[in-house]
Order: sequence, then structure tokens, then C-alpha cells
Amino acid sequence: MNWVLSLSKGLLKALNTRYAAFFFTSNHVILDTLPVFSKRISRFVARRAPGNKPAQDLKNLILRSGEEWHDMVHNRTSRSYASFYMLERNQQGRIDPQSIMPDRNSKPRLSKDERTCLKILDLENEDLSSDSLMVKIRHAYKKMAKRYHPDVGGDAEKFKQLSRAHEQMLIWAENPQYTSRKALEDCWSYDGSTNRWSPPL
Repeated sequence: MNWVLSLSKGLLKALNTRYAAFFFTSNHVILDTLPVFSKRISRFVARRAPGNKPAQDLKNLILRSGEEWHDMVHNRTSRSYASFYMLERNQQGRIDPQSIMPDRNSKPRLSKDERTCLKILDLENEDLSSDSLMVKIRHAYKKMAKRYHPDVGGDAEKFKQLSRAHEQMLIWAENPQYTSRKALEDCWSYDGSTNRWSPPL
């Protein structure tokens, strides 16, 4: 699939695509494109061939559309007109352009050591997105300290690990790191500004 999506980049550039989305059903493969100069989506559709995987059907759709574009240019049609003609012919005014503009999906980025610290404090990844993260870290530390503090018969080594985990996660909370990517639910998404496809969420 990655190779076929990479193959599509030439066609998407020719169509001056800002965003695109690819998905498939049991009967069709669908490539929606939103050009830079338009607020309307153009939908390229091909019927699935029996026994073919979606990647093969998408490849056929891309090659057929690319050949049509090249034929027009070869017959002395300007590149911009060839693109405009293909986009206009496939335009779908009923599809909301926002539907193929990917949301930014962010999640906390932790080192292996920080993930261990999170586990020691008995905190979840979801807790890291809380507005009261510092409070949660301190509360988790106090709760675990009651169990591991040497003065109450706890394990001195585990208490040392707990104290270190507490300090590490407070440092992370002061300057949290996140990884983010743009993606769509249930379909591959293309961003023309980076010329990259992202897998579905």
C-alpha cells in the first residue's frame, strides 16, 4: 500500500492537491482530492476487480488517471487546463471539504526511563494530558510513599525509586513533550504541504 500511495504523489502534484484521502469499500476504491485553488472536493472512483487487493485497484485508478492527464498534455493542452478539466469533471459539491482536512493527533512523548517512572507512580498516559498534572503526580507520590517509606516498614530501595520517579515526572510536567501527526479516521490522508501520506488513526 505504501508504494502505491507513493506512486500517487505525481498525480496529486499534477492536480495541485492541498489535501487528499484514500479509502475503499467492497466495491470501489475512492481517492478524494482538494486542490489548493478550490473549496470543492473532486472524487476519483474505480470499481474493484474481483480478487484484487485495494492497493492494486488504487494503482490502476492512479495509472489510468495519470495517462489521461498525460494524453491531454501530449495533445497540446496546457498542464493547468488538463488538471482543471479532470478536477471539474470529478467535482462533488456535496462532500464537505473539512472531511479530508486531517486533525492533529497529539500524544505524550516519553523516554523509556520516563515510562518506567510513570509506571512506578501508578499513573496512566491519559493522566499526562490533565490540566492538574502536577497535582496528580504529587498525589500519586504521597499515596505510594505511605506504602514504601522505610519509617512505616516499607522497602528503602523501592522508596528511593519512587522519589526519583516523582522528581523525573515533575521535570517532564514542567516542559511536556508531545508527538503529533495529522491523520483521519478510517482512511489514509495526504498533506500537500509535506507531500506525505499518513495512515488512518
